[in-house]
Formats: sequence, C-alpha cells, structure tokens
Amino acid sequence: MAWHSYSAAELEREYTPASRIENIQVYLDEYARAGQASRQKISHAKLQYGSHDDAWLWLAEHATSQKLIVFVHGGFWRRLSADDGTFLTPGWHDLGFNVASINYSLCPNESLSTLVNQTSQAIDFLLERYAANEITLVGHSAGAQLVAMKLCNPNSPKFARAIMVSGVFDLEPIVHTSVNDAVKLTTQTAKALSPINFVATAQDTPIAVIWGENETDEFKRQSIEFATVWTSVKDHSIAKQKEFEARNHFDILYELTLQHVIDLPSA
Repeated sequence: MAWHSYSAAELEREYTPASRIENIQVYLDEYARAGQASRQKISHAKLQYGSHDDAWLWLAEHATSQKLIVFVHGGFWRRLSADDGTFLTPGWHDLGFNVASINYSLCPNESLSTLVNQTSQAIDFLLERYAANEITLVGHSAGAQLVAMKLCNPNSPKFARAIMVSGVFDLEPIVHTSVNDAVKLTTQTAKALSPINFVATAQDTPIAVIWGENETDEFKRQSIEFATVWTSVKDHSIAKQKEFEARNHFDILYELTLQHVIDLPSA
C-alpha cells in the first residue's frame, strides 16, 4: 500500500513506532540506565568533533583492535543523545571493536540539514583516527537516515560495512505527520534529505538493512525499498535484508551485539 493511500490518522500511526508496543518509556529508560552503567564500567572519552555545543561523541577504545563501530542513535531527530547509544559498548567491546556513539543537535533547535552535516563531520573526525575499511557504521531509525546520507555523499569513502536498523529513507511522508512539527520539512527539503534519492552516488559499502517483525508496515516498506534501490545500482553488491522475529522498533537494538548480525553485510 502506497503511503499516499493512508488517511491522515493511518499515516500518523504508521510513523509512530510506539504504536506497536505497550510503553515506549520502558525502552528509553533502559537505554539510559544501561548506557550510564556502561560508561561507569568502560572508559569512554568525550570528544568534541565540531564547534557546536552538541557536536561531541563518546569513544570507548579497545586495547587490541583497530576496528571501529560508529553508532548513530534514533529518536526521530527530536530526542535521545549519544549517552543512550553507549549501552551497546560492552557487547561490541566483547566482539573486539572500538566503539563511538555520535551526538548531534535535535530538531527544532537545529534544522535536519544541520544534523546531517554534524553526523558527516563526526564520521570524518573518526576517519582521522581509523581507516574506512575498519569502520562499521550503524544507524537506528532516524540515525539510519543520517548514516545513509553520509554513505550517499559522493565524497565519502567505502566503509567496511553499514547496518541500517529500522530506518526512514524517504522523508516525504514525514511532512504529513506530527513529527514534522519539530523537523519542519517541506516537500522540497524532504526530497533533498531522503537518502533513497541519492544511492547512485554511494560507494559500494556492503550494507544490511534490518527491522523487527513488530514494526509498522511503513517502516518495513521503507527498509525493503531502500535495500532494493541500493542493490539496483550498477556495481553495488546486494544489500542484505533481514526481519527479526518478535522484535520491535526498540528492542531490535539488542540483536546488534551478536557476531552474526555484525557480519550480515559482508557474509
């Protein structure tokens, strides 16, 4: 079903991931609690990657590895921070990765184009320390859009891999939802910030696009269509697709510290 066919109420539901669960706050509280525990257990350096007060990241280095996972959090560009992403650090350390969790400004305090630029700047900052072929990019929800925009920048290198988790890649439907009260997109800016429109300019980074079984139809469609369009580009390898049984938009993140999930794009 094309998104244009939904009523206003249906479209709002489709772009409300919490509509598929009982209580979103349970997950947000757990991200925060586990992230704080992680930062107490493992040394995280807080590094400024740009001049904006929000332009910082956490970097948890691994004693014996040059491999890096870069995590970009979700929150529909309106909530959460790099603090929340650090709950994944222990599991990724166990897999032998250095771990970076990127912070960025939130809408409506800054425009979405600013968030896109900040994410790109943060990744470039990390590229000064780590080789692109050792970097795995992971973006969740809105973070997947930010990562995908970096991949689709023609000046970006080919990375080791990228994992898009329950992402939004075509922003035009967002214009017609309450999310846009904060993000303030027009049809024109939505198209300009939709990575699905620019995959032809991306290097052939191996990617996986994953989502939970208990997602709305629109989130599933967005993921499937992005993977399909990515794969259709000449010289691109096939984008792996995987739906995780019994997972929702929020608890799918707990799959990310499993080796077979990290290996998906290059398997």
